[in-house]
Amino acid sequence: MPKTVLDPKDRKILYELDKNARITCSQIAKKIGLSKEVVNYHIKKLEDDNVITNYHTAVNYFKLNLIHFKVCLRFNGISLKTEEEIYSELKKIPQIIWIAKCQGSWDSLISCTVNNINELDKIKDKIISITNPYISGKSISILSGLWSFPRSYLLNKKETTPFTIGGEKCKLDKTDLKILKILSKDARKPVVDIVREINSSVKIVTTRIKKLIKNGIINNFRLVINYDKLGITFFKTFFYLKNPDEKRLNQLLKKLNSNENVIHNLKVIGDWDLEPEFEFESKKDFQRNIQNIIDEFSDIIQKIDVINILKEYKYTFFNK
Repeated sequence: MPKTVLDPKDRKILYELDKNARITCSQIAKKIGLSKEVVNYHIKKLEDDNVITNYHTAVNYFKLNLIHFKVCLRFNGISLKTEEEIYSELKKIPQIIWIAKCQGSWDSLISCTVNNINELDKIKDKIISITNPYISGKSISILSGLWSFPRSYLLNKKETTPFTIGGEKCKLDKTDLKILKILSKDARKPVVDIVREINSSVKIVTTRIKKLIKNGIINNFRLVINYDKLGITFFKTFFYLKNPDEKRLNQLLKKLNSNENVIHNLKVIGDWDLEPEFEFESKKDFQRNIQNIIDEFSDIIQKIDVINILKEYKYTFFNK
């Protein structure tokens, strides 16, 4: 696939859209010193060239009293046809929000959201029953903390204010849930289209979206980009800690969260402890970054597994 070379205007526009995918062309134009027409042209071209593949809404699962967990699978002698059939079956499970084919210690990562521990156990068993004839290893992690950052590396800078999860639980009515469901599929969908879809009014939809943001239920609106088109590699890492001293752990978290190539950093309960997610335009730069982290925190890092995401089969972050 031919690589798309981004000019400075593209990078600035992508960065603003990744900070807030619902930002208007006029607002972007004002921020970066271009005309609305030029911004609109660049966005349209990035979409037509399949650089931007979608816009998604990041939801604060803790606010909705949801448990987010991940099932990691290692396959043993499986054909591509069989693998594709498995993913087709898994996609039908509504609690599954993300399915990825990987390279590394795991062959597949499956993220889910459920209402309680009983549902977690049920969905975990369902996933294992579908894949059981072909798996040689499995593991589960449960999300306990999250820091999410815009793609600062596009501008060689670091956005220091992360989006996080947590806070008091909130109850949503049917209108809120409908709006969240629509925005989870297309975070940039115009209000007038949402109004038409749920048979409401502009005032109600606009007010509800603002309230969902204010109450921290919607964390942010993000870009979904085509890594191949941009020559970017997405590295999901698994940090196993041997001595998670609170002070040193906080120093490690600070180090990761200040890295301009970290777009998400997850704290989990499972066999490993952290799942930082990196995006790099150079594999050598990624390897150098990881080595620097190991050198500085060798007293608490036992090992780091690196997973390359090859293909995503399902990508939605709200399914209720």
